[in-house]
Amino acid sequence: MPQLAIAPTFLTDFSHLDTRVQSATLAAMRSYLSGNRDHLEPVAEAADPQVRVLQIGPEWSGVVTRTTDDVYCLLTVRRHDDAVAFARDYRAEATPALSFVDVAEPPRPTIEIPHPRGPLTAAPKVSGPVELAPGLAKDFDDWRVTLHPEQHRLATGHYAGATQVTGGPGTGKTVLALHRAAYLATRDAQRLPADDRRAVLLTTFNRMLAQTLAAHLDRLIDDPDIRARIDVVTIDSLARGIVAERTGTPPRTLGKDALSRRWRAAARADGVAYSGRFLVDEWEQVILARGFTDLPSYIRCDRNGRMLHLAPEHRALVWETIGRYVSAMRADNEWSYPQVAHEAARLLRRGGPRYRHVVVDEAQDLHPAQWRLLRAAVPAGPDDLFIAADPHQRIYEHRVSLASLGINVRGRGHRLRTSYRVSQEILSWSEAILGRAAAVGLDDRSDTPVGYRSLLRGPAPVLRGHTGRRAEVAAVTEQVRAWLATGVAAPSIAVAGRNQWVVRNIAKELYAAGVPTAALDAAGAADAVRVTTMHKLKGQEFSCVAVIGAGEGLLPPKAALESAQGDPVALEQVYQRERNLLFVACTRARDALYVSYVGEPSRLLPEHARAEAAG
Repeated sequence: MPQLAIAPTFLTDFSHLDTRVQSATLAAMRSYLSGNRDHLEPVAEAADPQVRVLQIGPEWSGVVTRTTDDVYCLLTVRRHDDAVAFARDYRAEATPALSFVDVAEPPRPTIEIPHPRGPLTAAPKVSGPVELAPGLAKDFDDWRVTLHPEQHRLATGHYAGATQVTGGPGTGKTVLALHRAAYLATRDAQRLPADDRRAVLLTTFNRMLAQTLAAHLDRLIDDPDIRARIDVVTIDSLARGIVAERTGTPPRTLGKDALSRRWRAAARADGVAYSGRFLVDEWEQVILARGFTDLPSYIRCDRNGRMLHLAPEHRALVWETIGRYVSAMRADNEWSYPQVAHEAARLLRRGGPRYRHVVVDEAQDLHPAQWRLLRAAVPAGPDDLFIAADPHQRIYEHRVSLASLGINVRGRGHRLRTSYRVSQEILSWSEAILGRAAAVGLDDRSDTPVGYRSLLRGPAPVLRGHTGRRAEVAAVTEQVRAWLATGVAAPSIAVAGRNQWVVRNIAKELYAAGVPTAALDAAGAADAVRVTTMHKLKGQEFSCVAVIGAGEGLLPPKAALESAQGDPVALEQVYQRERNLLFVACTRARDALYVSYVGEPSRLLPEHARAEAAG
């Protein structure tokens, strides 16, 4: 009875092959299982006389070696010359644990071989040291709230004031923030059992992440009284709630794009020489960020990071124009998000704090006005602010110095260098996107990605190039189907694109192929693959992630490059922001990462990966 064994490394190698070669390999395997061995060829001068080459096509061959009288083990599939060279040098060592493809009676196999159109891949599993084994053995949702044993001391520590934890992807910042909030609420219940108000604020910049944090807390905390002491809201929701509560009128907020369009039309009508986007950025990144309330302060300030130099006489015009437009917004009850935070901070300073402790996740993306709100929301003192951040994952323009905002973390900073939530293979691949450029953190200290390491090992990321959009969509659909076929739970798979057009397109194709999909923020626990933009992946965790549309023209988007208007400083800011965004998206995967593009790969992708894909 013919049998074919598969070496442990074969499936990982196989997943890197083109789907055409995968299909031919599956056909050759089926032919072998049906009893046809005519394509097994000996190799002249081979170090192991049992080794054979299995012809797969005109250009490709597999390498097999006999393990028993009637069993061959499939080692690898390579181009024919490489396969022969590999076979000639191969020396059998101790027999590894093998997986078998078997037939009961030819030509029907006793196990089901995956559909030839799809990638043949084992379930993408990661391995790690013994202390991580209990966590990795858990259901993926339970694993998401599992804290590394060595980080319990940070979650339960007593600090004399504000504390900051920084670290790269997978170092456990978010799960640490969750456990810190749970600990503070538990301690608050023990100290003040009669005072059951919401004493702990757990906040972040993104609504999707806030929803995820709330769901994780529900899983982590069994006691409803303790859970009720934690308020989980975005910083924008907190600001709007305070303004509405204190003024009786909910503010109508406008996003930056809508506000830029509004001010662009006004500037053209008024004959102002500056664009609407420039005026909005100047207002949010300089005037509101620095808290300026008078023209002399604005004229004297350094506008570090702003692309256009402004002479004093020009600043007076900009100040007067912005003031006029802001007044018109106030009359219509229209607000920008930083403006609402600015007002909420003013109201809290007058009326007093509302929390005993504040925990902040993804803190690097908050605006200075939002930090003033958080400073006003909790009284300064022991365990007041617990801050989790990574400057290399900053995807917005905000530059913040906590010390300038009255938040002192000096001497109470902790830097996490060891990742246990992203494999080393994914981490190393993704770090090449950033390069070795340093980023300035909230504590004014420089941070580089050099030195981060992971305790987990897993399959290498896959980068695929395609000649057309249809081929790219078909390939990623088959990759998702393969992950599902190997037992990966649908909600722990994410497919992400740079813009909504890419996301809508892949969502339709996956659905048409019979793959259930849902938006990342879909209500309920739908048993479906999550399809979303790269921005919404921020702070999330998945077993497998596919990033599509990673080609030139889409990443960075042409519109983002054109917005720099040829200014080299602004252009580099765009590229760095897009590098950070791609880095964030790729490091949301724990076990497997698949990246694809059409035409030319984005220059933001790792150089070595682009070279391998081109070869």
